[in-house]
Amino acid sequence: MKKATPKRRSGSPRITHPDQFDLLDVPEPTAVMITYSGRTVDLERPDFGPFDIEDIARPLAYQCRFVGNTQAFFSVAQHCVLASRLAPEGYAYDALMHDCEEAFTGDWPTPWKVRIGRDAIRQAVEPIKSALALRFGFRHPEPKAVKLADQRALATELRDLCAPHRVNWRDLPAPDETPIVPLGPEEALADFLAHYRRLRPA
Repeated sequence: MKKATPKRRSGSPRITHPDQFDLLDVPEPTAVMITYSGRTVDLERPDFGPFDIEDIARPLAYQCRFVGNTQAFFSVAQHCVLASRLAPEGYAYDALMHDCEEAFTGDWPTPWKVRIGRDAIRQAVEPIKSALALRFGFRHPEPKAVKLADQRALATELRDLCAPHRVNWRDLPAPDETPIVPLGPEEALADFLAHYRRLRPA
């Protein structure tokens, strides 16, 4: 006896979260991501209106910089806090949020950005970054002051977290004088959220 082909269900009873798509009803399910809180985001037409900062902070806190090639765990969330501290007055919040799209894209290592092409990556990520800027109120495109703080954070991380290497990083600004003290994921999450609540626009 031939089995009947299962029909796609609309409004499946499995789905109880108000901000979640039923992936059976999405024509291209690979264009949709599920967050840890149960929300879903359409990567082509992202809408972060219902999202909370925890949807951003937690994945950043659990991602290690340099694809894990560090001598101690060091999260993207802690990197953002470091950049925020290094940013000039008036740019701390923008620097804190400068990598928030990586909650959905992952942290692209610089060598891969160069190899694939920065413009191609930027174009693919632009809808997400623009929608996040609208939801969380940071400046986009990224101000030069924020980029400089990001580069100073990178220089500091290369000095304190990476194995001795001979890569030429002379185009980077001077690192921060204060050594990095790496935090675990939960500590980094709490620190990121504390900075967000202190710096976010009214």
